[in-house]
Parts: sequence; structure tokens; C-alpha cells
Amino acid sequence: MSLDARRIASLLATERFGRSLDVRERTGSTNDDARDATDAPDGHVVLADAQDAGRGARGRSWASPGGTDLYFSIVVRRPGIELARLPPLTLAVGLGVARACQAHTRAELSLKWPNDVVHADAKLAGILVESVSIGATLERVVIGVGVDVNRTDFGDLAPIATSLRGITGEPLDRERVFADALLGIESEVDRFLAHGSAAIVPRVEARLAWKGREVDCDGARGVLLGLREDGALRLATPTGERPIVSGTLRLQ
Repeated sequence: MSLDARRIASLLATERFGRSLDVRERTGSTNDDARDATDAPDGHVVLADAQDAGRGARGRSWASPGGTDLYFSIVVRRPGIELARLPPLTLAVGLGVARACQAHTRAELSLKWPNDVVHADAKLAGILVESVSIGATLERVVIGVGVDVNRTDFGDLAPIATSLRGITGEPLDRERVFADALLGIESEVDRFLAHGSAAIVPRVEARLAWKGREVDCDGARGVLLGLREDGALRLATPTGERPIVSGTLRLQ
């Protein structure tokens, strides 16, 4: 079933996010579309039923079949922070997505640092934040989100991926999930932009996946202790505690 822009508008409870909305049957990448919408207002959202070139962190492909899931990107104009302070924004978005999805599942959802929402170690949603700068000024941020809502067939990814339907056993209303996700994201993004990482990191840490377990992050191995105040990982290694600011986290 196609996504209905008019119904979505009636469901929105946000102040800005999604009030300017571009709903597409199919596109290459909503992040590319949002980045190219140079005149779009703050909070503009591109939502697609399917993507042909969806991508996740580090350029990985994001399978984006039509009719089942959500793929959308949000434009945040002139966020008012320096580029160096931007990385924890991904955690804020993840927190908003997890809160919204958990309301539809009543299942405990966790955050796999730095950009995934997971259930029982299986990926439910992913986040990709990209920025556009002019000189030292952060002009725009594009927040890309993919949420597996009603997908039932993950092929080879079945052991490590899930959907809201897979958790609940019932099909969900994609448009309502989308409206709730936008509200959760707007709330957490605004909190982060107004008060910094200290306003979101403790609540992210409360949902942090794999805390206390042996992990590997691009060759750095140790026990995941938690998060620093700036959102970096704290990893206990054989040579002492080590901060990790980026990378791909895997269980050992």
C-alpha cells in the first residue's frame, strides 16, 4: 500500500519536522534528495516507499523494498552548533526512534552505538547523519532514517535483522509509525541542540546494547564499559581504558 501524504499530515504532532513533506513512490536515496533540496525549510522531510540506492553508515547499502518499511530524511537548517559537536546527534536520533518504536511494540529496544536501533541484537532501524558546511559554518544537516516496519523476509540477513512486525507478530500502520518517529526524533534533536550531549547521553547509555560484553571496533578490542559525556565509547582494553569516537562495533 502506498504512503498517503494527506493522512500523514493529519497524524503529525511535530512543530517543524514533516510540516514540509515530499512523499515519493520510489527514489534513489532520500538523503540525496534531502541534500539536493537546497531551498527546503527547516524540518523538511523526504519520505519514500522504496529506494534504489539506499545507504547506511560508511557507504554500506541499505535494502529498501517497497510496501513494507520507512525510508526518510530530515533537513535541519543551521543547527547552531559547531561541526565538531555534531557526532552525538546520531545518538539523539536513535533515542527518538527507539522511544517511538518501543511504544508500538512494548518490547525492550536497545541502541547499538553509534547508529542502530536493535531488538535482541537484531537490527530494527539505522541512522545516517550527513552535513553540509560552508566554510566553518554548518549550514544543513540531513538525518536519514530507515525503519523495518512490516518486512517479514530478510533473506541472508534474517539472523541479524528484524522488523516491528517480526517483534509483535502483527502488521503495523506505517504512516502512524512514521508520525510517531518524527515526533520522537524532533524532541530528542531539539534537546540535544539546546543542551548538548549531556542532555541525551545518560538516557542513551541506559539503552546501550552490549554493555559489559566483549566487543571489537575496527580492531580495538575490549569490554564495552559505556559512554563518555561526549558520546564516545568507553572500552576497557588490556592496556587500559580507551575512548572510541567512530567505527563499526561487533560482538566478540
